[in-house]
Amino acid sequence: MAKIQAVWALDIGQAALKALKLVPGETPDTVLAEAFDFIEYPKILSQPDADPEALVREALATFMDRNELKGCKVAIGVPGQAGLVKFIKLPPVEKKRIPDIVKFEARQQIPFALEEVVWDYQQIGGDAGDGDDDFTMAEVGLFAMKRDQINRAILPLRVAGIEVDVVQMNPIALYNFIVFDQLKKGMEKNEAVVLLDMGADKTDLVITDGVRIWQRNVPIGGNHFTRALTKELKQTFAKAEHLKRNATKAPDPRQIFQAMRGVFNDYSSEITRSIGFYSSVNRAAKITKIVGMGNGFKLPGLQKFLQQNLSNEVERLDSFAQMTGDEVKNAPQFQENLASFPGVYGLALQGLGKAAMRTNLLPPEIEQVRMIRRKKPWVLAAAALLIGGFAALFLGDYKALAKVNQPAFTTAVDAAKSASAKGAKFKADYDAAKGVFEAKLGEGKLLTSGASNRAAWPQFLKMFSLYLPDPVARFNLNPQEKPTDQAIIDDLRVHIDAIKPVWRNDLNAEWFAEFPEEFKYFMHPLDRDTPPEGKGWVIQVIGHHYNPTPTNAELKAKSAPWKLGPRNYLQNIVIPTLQAASFRAFGVNHVALAWIKIDPTWTTEKTAGGNGLAAGVPILARASPPVAEAGEGGEGGGMPGGGMREMMGMMGRQQGGGMPGGGMGMPGGMGGREGMMGMMMGRQGGMMGGMGTAATKNLTTRPRTDFMIQMVWQPPTPEAPSKSIAEIQAAMTEAATKNKGVSRPPSDEALAASSSKATNKAIEDFKKTLQKVEAAVAKAEGGDAAAVADPGAAPAAVDGTTPAATPAVPATPEAPATPK
Repeated sequence: MAKIQAVWALDIGQAALKALKLVPGETPDTVLAEAFDFIEYPKILSQPDADPEALVREALATFMDRNELKGCKVAIGVPGQAGLVKFIKLPPVEKKRIPDIVKFEARQQIPFALEEVVWDYQQIGGDAGDGDDDFTMAEVGLFAMKRDQINRAILPLRVAGIEVDVVQMNPIALYNFIVFDQLKKGMEKNEAVVLLDMGADKTDLVITDGVRIWQRNVPIGGNHFTRALTKELKQTFAKAEHLKRNATKAPDPRQIFQAMRGVFNDYSSEITRSIGFYSSVNRAAKITKIVGMGNGFKLPGLQKFLQQNLSNEVERLDSFAQMTGDEVKNAPQFQENLASFPGVYGLALQGLGKAAMRTNLLPPEIEQVRMIRRKKPWVLAAAALLIGGFAALFLGDYKALAKVNQPAFTTAVDAAKSASAKGAKFKADYDAAKGVFEAKLGEGKLLTSGASNRAAWPQFLKMFSLYLPDPVARFNLNPQEKPTDQAIIDDLRVHIDAIKPVWRNDLNAEWFAEFPEEFKYFMHPLDRDTPPEGKGWVIQVIGHHYNPTPTNAELKAKSAPWKLGPRNYLQNIVIPTLQAASFRAFGVNHVALAWIKIDPTWTTEKTAGGNGLAAGVPILARASPPVAEAGEGGEGGGMPGGGMREMMGMMGRQQGGGMPGGGMGMPGGMGGREGMMGMMMGRQGGMMGGMGTAATKNLTTRPRTDFMIQMVWQPPTPEAPSKSIAEIQAAMTEAATKNKGVSRPPSDEALAASSSKATNKAIEDFKKTLQKVEAAVAKAEGGDAAAVADPGAAPAAVDGTTPAATPAVPATPEAPATPK
């Protein structure tokens, strides 16, 4: 059986360098101390005239001269005041997902970027063992420290030529010591022990129940007592330190203790406050005893003073229960400074693999460099073997080639090469002919086959109708028994004016990237930061509603819960209904408000000239018809087509009034440039003229909200089926939970500005498109642009005839009508 590697543990303190060498003992519960070292600095590192770097460097040089580190692991301790210790209870998760969840928690708990810290975790609760269950309810301890502080602690050892294998915070090392050496028999439920490790300038306070750790850095150490003597007795620091250590032998001990009394009280208050805070967080915890460590605890009277003021048993550490080794235990220097070795003891236990907490804060890049260095000889040896093997293969092949490199063999090779070249030419000719054939075959399929999405379009319209809000069912209205409910239904009804589908080959680049940022808030959190992928339909739903804004009195009395207001009704009722998981399973996603126009004093006269439709709806432009794939007849076949025929039809529909069916155009009544401007002026006249002053006073107005909702529709296919409704609902819930409180609704001013901008852009796009249509029609008619420019004249058809204004296209199985 291989011998376990020995461990040297080092603690570079403020007053001395402490080191301990451990190996496994005769039993698993014991360890053997083979050597130790205690090197006291000439000056305390925190003294004003001290040079800490030089003092530490000299101490390490002395340590290297006295001891041999070859073949040993090295563990060091770093101060814990700058470290982070958190204990997190994880939800029931699969064991293989624990690292991912802990990394997520680390980003939330650590107040720095993970790249700036070194962190590690250990599972301590639940079924932390290697059970067979797939799920666990675990508790993990998360430990982290800034990378620059760790590198600063390692630097003196690297300069001295010492390679560090384990980096641990001193409070965690104290925990490992107390669990292994003092609490071997375990503790009762809710019992806790307080550890006080007093150093030169601070005290590490650790409270543990044997499993969890609570730590705090108390900013009072042995030097504070020395400074109190310096101040009160007007002594130098060195003389005050001597008086402190030999207080009982001084001519007037009472004077010395009286000078230090203020520090005694402050120290006791800090510990009392720390224990009180721990007890308030862990109300069931019971402090059984307090263990004092560190050379500072040798101060006469300190143990008795704390015991009286803390109302708890206070013990001073004077032996190690589980450590053996006569060379160490019989050494006077070790016994004199035994109270300062618990932290080093805990570090060495972790190096031996006997510690309860095994996290390591050694920067991973250092471990990676060492691993590469260890493997370098093996890599070089493998490279040498490969080179030798390749050389042998080359020589063997060369000898074989020399045997066959004869005239007869060369002639046969040339003949074979000629036959191979002729075969390659035949294959190239065949591939070229096959390509031409497949191209023609594809053209034929485009001309003869049907459309893949046509059958799904009526089903989409049916599904969409089912997911529109039902005010009667939602608010329990019954106009037959309660006639006043009819007015409420009118306030809640959603009127759909048109549904305009457009195809996009790249939904992200051609639609989502250009979608107004203000309106992306209305998307579900699952869609907001995840652009749609691939190609599909963008469905534009144009409509209006009359939901009013409640008055202050109605809000206070809660008498009109159905009154939500123009925007809130869309945001809280209409859009969430269309975002249902079952509708998403049909292929619908990224549902969002895309445009809104609010008229608080609307009357029917305002839209009489436009067939009741709002002006300036920013409808998306049509794309080129999608290219058909193998086995399909074109993905866009179910919607209106493109090309000259579409431009002619669109022109006719514009002159005939109404919304162009599925095409690009502006809502109702825009028959060319003159028609568009005339429509605008006509509406203004309808609003301002045509009624007298008395009629205006008696006119009843309603708040009308015109809107456009856009959504993506990608019908599921056998190759890309939809997820189950349960999976979709779970993903939506998770996204909504993560996004809770993160995003805020845009202001009404921002929505109005964005809608106005979109309207102006739509009008400009319409003008450009209309010019293209006029030019195309003029070209088809042989250049007769005058007839096209006249909004009162019907456009000539391609064959030269003059049809009447194009009516709405009726629904057929091949081309469903555009619903209005």
